[in-house]
Amino acid sequence: MSRDLSKPQPGYTQLLKGSRLAVARAVNRDIHHKHCYQIARAVKGMYAGDAVSYLEKVVKQEVAIPYKRRSRAGKGGNTMAGHRKGKMGPGRYPRNASIAFIKLIESAMDNARQHHEDIDAEDMVITHLAAHRGQVSKAMRPRARGRATPSNHYQVNLEIFLEDMSADADEDEEEDDY
Repeated sequence: MSRDLSKPQPGYTQLLKGSRLAVARAVNRDIHHKHCYQIARAVKGMYAGDAVSYLEKVVKQEVAIPYKRRSRAGKGGNTMAGHRKGKMGPGRYPRNASIAFIKLIESAMDNARQHHEDIDAEDMVITHLAAHRGQVSKAMRPRARGRATPSNHYQVNLEIFLEDMSADADEDEEEDDY
């Protein structure tokens, strides 16, 4: 029985296509999914080497991650994210999530180096980057008068696809020569 190619591969939300592709996953990481969403939105489409250097600046609090989703007061979510330097608007410095993304991108770059010898991993483009809620460990915190309130621990699943776009440019140049 062969796998249905119209559906995503097990463990990934997207169908893996292309021969010049490198993937990596991080499952059940103890970081907040809202920070991961904002980082994924900011880093998607960058070169892998540029994304790592950008996130290292975020860890050092030199550059902030723009917070676009749920940033308006009274609409819920990250309403207290203040404006940062420059013409950025609301933003924050999510340190733990940035460190997790650096490890994820470096893992995907190592996978690319192992599978393809002729690829420069720093020049690969981040074509897909997703942050989804992982497992929730539910617990109850005892309160006064015999009551209890939930004390849940949230986790996040991250996945990344790196694609080598220089091969497409080389093929286009070869087709132009004929």
